[in-house]
Amino acid sequence: MLSTPRRPIARMFTQRDPLAKHRAVTGLGARIRWWQRIGSLIGVAILVGIMGVLLAAGIGLVVIGGRVLLDVLVS
Repeated sequence: MLSTPRRPIARMFTQRDPLAKHRAVTGLGARIRWWQRIGSLIGVAILVGIMGVLLAAGIGLVVIGGRVLLDVLVS
């Protein structure tokens, strides 16, 4: 015979969330840990640095390509 865990009948119908302590806190009560802020700051700095290098490389290629094209057209 299958054994079932014995729980009181009144307890079966209560609103109970067994995972409540594991859920993320949102709203005004949410707190971000200091090490998560530092990680985000480093990530944003790396992202901005990479985007800056790519922008500078793109502008440099356009300028160098324009000068070469101008030299070809003039000569």
